[in-house]
Order: sequence, then structure tokens, then C-alpha cells
Amino acid sequence: MAKNESRSNKGPKSRKNGKKSSREKSKLKAGSRRAKTRKAESRKASAKKAAKAQKAAKDRKAAKKKANKRDNSRPAGKRTGGRASGASGKRASELAGSKVGKSGKAKKSELPSTLQRSDDKAQQTFAEAHDAALGQYGSEEAAHRVAFAAVKHTHEKVGDHWEPKEEWGPSDKQSAEGSVDTDYETAGGVDANATRAHLYELATRLRVPGRSRMSKAELVDALQKANDKESARALTN
Repeated sequence: MAKNESRSNKGPKSRKNGKKSSREKSKLKAGSRRAKTRKAESRKASAKKAAKAQKAAKDRKAAKKKANKRDNSRPAGKRTGGRASGASGKRASELAGSKVGKSGKAKKSELPSTLQRSDDKAQQTFAEAHDAALGQYGSEEAAHRVAFAAVKHTHEKVGDHWEPKEEWGPSDKQSAEGSVDTDYETAGGVDANATRAHLYELATRLRVPGRSRMSKAELVDALQKANDKESARALTN
């Protein structure tokens, strides 16, 4: 009876020296294979992603080269500079119709006649604003509108030319609030925001008849007409 008890106490056959069973070994091998498979798939996905990015970069470079080639074959006035925004892709000094020369100074001969008879600051202000707007909008009309609005902040029209203002600021609603898409009424370069006393002084210089009886608004209109008359006279001389 003691012999039987001794056998029963041994229980199931124990593992020898802590070695893993064949089932556990199979599980470990299977796990190792899955890990290797995941690593291989990850490397493959990374390589595929890198190849895709490289191809996209190559396609962009080819498209840009093609666009530049097409752009260079167009007439100078219709080039886009390879960008959807039109002439903005080119330096202002390289644009057709640029008012700023390679030296960085305004091309006096290409400015409006009233500005050709004005000081250097008025000329430079117009030229730089013109070229910046031409580069942004690609439109000569928009560029002129922006350029004159810039000049109206620093100068006012007096007769056939522009003279510096005593204080910086817009001359009319278009130069104050307008943009290339607006068409507010302008005063033709007359500083409609100036005092009546200042406008009266200019009217005296231009010999505007009936000026002493005019209101501020009437002086603005009269000065605009006098300026237009002087400008037209200057062109015939």
C-alpha cells in the first residue's frame, strides 16, 4: 500500500531541467515567423511609399519644366511665369511693361506724363507700386489703378504735375477703401480730404474763377477741371 502511495505522489511526468515542451517550441517558432513576416511587410510598405513619393517629385519637376518651356514660347506680354497666378512668378523688373529699371529706379520715359513732370519720389512710388501690382494681378489696368492710389497717399495733383502732401493719407474714397475690383468716384488727384483753406490756396494758384464763393466740394470739382486743363495744355507744348 505504501508502494502505491509513493507512485501516486509522483504525479504527471515532470519537465526535465526546465526544457520547453515541443508544443511551446512550435508556438515560439510560429510567433517568430509572424514577426519576421510583419517586418518584411513593413519594409516593403516603406519602400513602396518612398518610391511613390520619389515618382511624385519627379512628375512635379517634369510638369514644371514643361510649363516653363510652354511659357517661354509665348509672347512676352502673355507669359505666366509657370504659375497659376500669372505674372507673379516673375521678378517685377523682368515683366513686360515694367516701370522700374534694372538699376531699381523708375523708368521716367515710361511713366504717365503728369508724373514725368513730378519729383523723384512720386515717380518711384508709382513705378514700384505699378510693378508690384502687375506681378500680382497680371493686368496693366489694375497695375495703373493701384499705382495711382499709392501716389495719392503721398502726393496731390496740382495743375500738370504732382506735389508732395503735407501729411500722408488717401486723397479720395478709391485710394482709401478701393481695390482693383472697385470703381469709387475719384477726384483725379485732387486731395478731397484736405481742408477748404488748402484747396482754396491751390485754386488761387491755378486762378480758378469764383473760388471765394465755392464750398469745399465745389473747390474739389473746380480744381479737377483746372488740373485736366493744365495737363492737356502741357501735352500740346
